[in-house]
Amino acid sequence: MTPVLAICISVLLHVSWNLLTRRTPSEANFLWWIVGLYVMIFAPFTLMEFLHHASQSPVLYLCVIISGTTNGLYFLALRAAYHQAPASAVYPMVRSSPLLIAIVETTIFGHSFPLISWAAILLAAVGLWLIATSSHDGISRLSKAWPYALFAATMTVIYSLGDKVAASNMDGISSAMGYVCVNFSISWIFLCLEQKWRTQRWIPTKTPTTIALSIGTVGVGTAYALVIFAMRWLPAAYAVTLTNAGIVFTVLLGVLWLKEKVGWRKRAIGSSFVVAGLIAIGLNS
Repeated sequence: MTPVLAICISVLLHVSWNLLTRRTPSEANFLWWIVGLYVMIFAPFTLMEFLHHASQSPVLYLCVIISGTTNGLYFLALRAAYHQAPASAVYPMVRSSPLLIAIVETTIFGHSFPLISWAAILLAAVGLWLIATSSHDGISRLSKAWPYALFAATMTVIYSLGDKVAASNMDGISSAMGYVCVNFSISWIFLCLEQKWRTQRWIPTKTPTTIALSIGTVGVGTAYALVIFAMRWLPAAYAVTLTNAGIVFTVLLGVLWLKEKVGWRKRAIGSSFVVAGLIAIGLNS
């Protein structure tokens, strides 16, 4: 499997579970269910492969602890931001993190990006901000959500760079899925604590539909593992930028399927910027 193909499959899976999240009642805590179920179902088949690589490269243990912790904090920050502003405004803002990732990769890891790549990453980030501010209601409510969104973006930078280091020490999609299982086990602890703090219950009061759970469980971790698999060959900033194609699909489906018509012109322009940036990144990968 090529890195680009892995990213494409990841985008489709990511879009599927994200749309289901938006269609599931908040009291069902969809993310709590699918993250926990992913670990329960896939760990027995993939964990040993990851542990085999970790025994040869102990840095993987450090990577998965850092990534799992920051992923858990990312989930909490994202949920907090969603309470202040619509997901359609918050999520594109958070996903503009590749610009920060590229800066860190350059200053700390010594990676050199060509000028065209910087321009493409910046163009995609501008497009995401246009999407995020496409609704007047979204703009006003983003003033309350931006601290949580900025924190979530920072966590994205940290766990993405940790995943990049991990990817260079693993080989194959199975080990990447085992890495995600350990990662999600740590993150799920954060989700459980947040669930208990918010509702005084460890288990959500509602259960999503069987179809939603099936698609979400397969999609949430497999999409993540495919990105980590692609990072073995791609810089983290490239891999995360390319996955933002999912936001473009989500915008289109939101307009066509969920009938989200407000600010659609600005979202269309922003999506065009993102697509242009993705094409430039793809040609230079």
